[in-house]
Amino acid sequence: MERIKLSDEEVEYLKAFVKKGRKSARELTRARILLLVNGGRTEMEIKDILGIS
Repeated sequence: MERIKLSDEEVEYLKAFVKKGRKSARELTRARILLLVNGGRTEMEIKDILGIS
């Protein structure tokens, strides 16, 4: 998976987005993926953590 680097502002936005939880499952999963990739997780780790394929 390609490396990304989110700004502190972007990270805070995504954390708040996920915490509110009033979005579709797809949107929440994508936000979680972005946070995990930004944190240095690998594709396999993300799949295991989120239970996705």
